[in-house]
Amino acid sequence: RLFGLLDEKKQLILYGPPGTGKTFIAQHVGEHLKAHGGASRLVQFHPSYTYEDFFEGYRPKHHDGGTLSFELVHGALREIAAQAVANPGSPHLLVIDEINRGNIAKIFGELYFLLEYRDHAVQLQYSRGEEFRLPSNLYVLGTMNTADRSIALVDSALRRRFYFLGLIPTRNPVGRVLKEW
Repeated sequence: RLFGLLDEKKQLILYGPPGTGKTFIAQHVGEHLKAHGGASRLVQFHPSYTYEDFFEGYRPKHHDGGTLSFELVHGALREIAAQAVANPGSPHLLVIDEINRGNIAKIFGELYFLLEYRDHAVQLQYSRGEEFRLPSNLYVLGTMNTADRSIALVDSALRRRFYFLGLIPTRNPVGRVLKEW
């Protein structure tokens, strides 16, 4: 079911209480893709995580002699997107652990548009004049701890762009794990 949902929308969030296997499953999906010629990368959102960390931003660079300059550095999304473009025949997965712990609207920026309209391109905030689009072989798998925030409180813009798959202790597959152990 998980692979079917990812294949259909390309964006999925696993949600549920702590200890239900969200991150475990996301990591194993990434390992499965790597074992079959794909690629995977994991990032974890937190309150100080920014657009500049996730997409691109200027970072200080120290030079000999003590001078300082700033250079544009690609973040996790730009890097895995570049890998996906370079290898169009293999799936690439970006796992965003604890997606709801960061300021999603601020971190995603123009990515909100691209998650819904994958066949379009956008002008970038820092790379003026450059257009960016999400490759069709790039998938996003997030995890969300419902102890931190109810799914009902998640921004409707995010809910519209992602499928949500609950890992709930009273429902299968999580519900049968204890009995089987």
